[in-house]
Amino acid sequence: LGSPYRDKITIAILQLQEEGKLHMMKEKWWRGNGCPEEESKEASALGVQNIGGIFIVLAAGLVLSVFVAVGEFLYKSKKNAQLEK
Repeated sequence: LGSPYRDKITIAILQLQEEGKLHMMKEKWWRGNGCPEEESKEASALGVQNIGGIFIVLAAGLVLSVFVAVGEFLYKSKKNAQLEK
């Protein structure tokens, strides 16, 4: 409505339509060859290779959480020992 490009875009579209280029693009992208048909429409089973990365991330998170828990335990033990002195 208030765009400064509205008139320019409208004129460009009309020129493409008058030159037949708009029709050629429509044929190319909608009625032409289009997207190739998929060979197989069945879902394939996931193997260990497909989901192995998930287990690696899970194991890394577990190891990191153990280190954080041990560090927190040592820090609090040291802090409590200093307070008791």
